[in-house]
Amino acid sequence: MIPGIIAGFVAGLLLMWIILASLSSRKVKDFEERISSLKSNITSLRYQQQEADALHTRFDLDLKKHRDLAIIFPEIVKQVFAARTPDELAKLLSRAMKKLASCEKIAVFLADVRGGKLGLVYSEGLENILKQPLVVNVGDGHVGFVAETGIVFEKKNLEKESELTKKRLEKTAIPDFLPDIAAPMMSQGVLYGVICLIDVPISATLPKERLVSIAAVGAAALEGIRLLGRFESAADMDPDTGLPGKGRLKPVLTQELERVRRFDSPLAVVDLVIERGSMDDRFRAREFMSIGANHLKATMRNIDIALRTGTDKITMLLPGTDQDGMENVMQRLLDDLPKLQNDAGDFLGSIRLRYLVVDTDSEESLENVLKNLDEKAYISSIGAPDQI
Repeated sequence: MIPGIIAGFVAGLLLMWIILASLSSRKVKDFEERISSLKSNITSLRYQQQEADALHTRFDLDLKKHRDLAIIFPEIVKQVFAARTPDELAKLLSRAMKKLASCEKIAVFLADVRGGKLGLVYSEGLENILKQPLVVNVGDGHVGFVAETGIVFEKKNLEKESELTKKRLEKTAIPDFLPDIAAPMMSQGVLYGVICLIDVPISATLPKERLVSIAAVGAAALEGIRLLGRFESAADMDPDTGLPGKGRLKPVLTQELERVRRFDSPLAVVDLVIERGSMDDRFRAREFMSIGANHLKATMRNIDIALRTGTDKITMLLPGTDQDGMENVMQRLLDDLPKLQNDAGDFLGSIRLRYLVVDTDSEESLENVLKNLDEKAYISSIGAPDQI
């Protein structure tokens, strides 16, 4: 009996030990799970700390960039407004966006005075894609689309455009040229050009907003350049005819010859002589020159230019006028001018003219154009009606 009691006691101890061991093992597992969870939490906290440090560093860099921008932006604006020609301004705009967006591929297109065409004036990093002279019609391609609508174009938003718009853009786009961002240069509703950025770095801060700001500055600067040109013209205005004087011929003709090359458009240069403008009676001579000038100003297009270049001579620059167009203009001048009358009923009388058409493929210099015009023979009208 005693051995049975001892065996039962031992069995009870063994069972108790097994139970205690099982409980201890479970506690060990719980502790291990807690330790593993704590390690995981510590690792997660370390990652969060690293992300927070990186974010803080990025914020510090952004803050520094914005502080730097607050310092350099006024200087950039001053440089842009210091430009005296459109070409110089385009180069400064490109330099400004290179600083502000760290973009190495930039193109600047400027609008002609009619606002119907955009010409490539300056590009950087795009020599293998864009070749001068390059002309874009307003409404054509991505550049013309920006000019036509006045909105900022972003390549990432192209898919949001209608299928009709996308097809039109693709059909008329410059081959292999798709800007990341393109912004119009507009001031008081007047289009001055379009600035394009290509391959904008991912790290660039607010490239769209900065491009829009620079485009607005560029438009205001170009408006000032055009206004200054008008003031310079007005300072040399002829009092008898209200036309710019001879001193403006070379700078204006230089500008128009550049437009021939840039916009692939011909130019007609006309010398018009009003014979009664050189008569001895200077009062009547000035009156006849004024009558002729007033008729020209009333019939010229807004892109045409007339200058008084002699006592009895007016020189006209007619952009976009080819040989056929010039013959029509010549016929109208020869028919209409002699019939004009002053208050006393005296006719303007005979006129003479000669002209030269500068073709789109011409590379002639200003001096050669004026020399070739001087060598042309004059064509005379039949005179006033009472002389027929």
